[in-house]
Amino acid sequence: MQQGHPPIANNLLRSPGESLRREIEKMDEQVNDIFVWTFFGPALVMTFFFVPTPGLKTATGSSNFEIFVIAIIAIGFALLVWRLIHLINRRRAYRLGFAGERAVGEELNRLMLEGCHVFHDVPMEPYGNIDHVIVSRCGIFAVETKTVSKPRLRDGKAGYRVIFDGRFLRFPHRSDGSAAGQAEHQAKRLANFLSQAIGERVSAEGILALPGWMVERKARSNVKVVNPKEIEKIVLDKSSPTSTEELRKRVAYQLDQRCRDVEF
Repeated sequence: MQQGHPPIANNLLRSPGESLRREIEKMDEQVNDIFVWTFFGPALVMTFFFVPTPGLKTATGSSNFEIFVIAIIAIGFALLVWRLIHLINRRRAYRLGFAGERAVGEELNRLMLEGCHVFHDVPMEPYGNIDHVIVSRCGIFAVETKTVSKPRLRDGKAGYRVIFDGRFLRFPHRSDGSAAGQAEHQAKRLANFLSQAIGERVSAEGILALPGWMVERKARSNVKVVNPKEIEKIVLDKSSPTSTEELRKRVAYQLDQRCRDVEF
């Protein structure tokens, strides 16, 4: 069969949760490999060890040697099972995060109809990625996604409401004091990158998106903590533009180049 060139010549923009998707694929491969070794490896070793082989004799036929081999197999099996459980739990957490980033990404993509530039999973090596970046007439925004499972409550309390006191996120079943700071840090990182890239001072605001949660804000903060559906009001609510069209184009160009990916 004659092979041709791929029909897609240009690198594609990264999708929401692209980094998480790739990590999930790697973990899927590791889980499959461990499944094979966990269920077939010990049986294969035991088969070779206990099935008599004509003409083949071992110098050590003692029961101590057999116990030693069985112990090694048991330890190896236990380590494989532990590794398998660890990977499955980690993959579950990554899938939860991936679903959250996809949900936020779908909300943000609608902003392109309002003239905004929207980018996802923006690489910031060696510091990881910014989940989403919005460039609008009202400014530049770094959006951090925090995906938290809802608890099953039986005492009548609202299991869908989170309270933000200016620093901590108070979920019904847990508290988080780092998410808002992470979002603020990502905004500063984005501003530094863009300022260096275009040779002009650029500022960025941080947004922390909590998909599926109703946010009750008790105090003001440098970071806006919201449900993803509230982001549109933030990035489009100002009456007069705070950035010129020429600056927005320059910023969008730098982000576009940053998000072009050779893997697709």
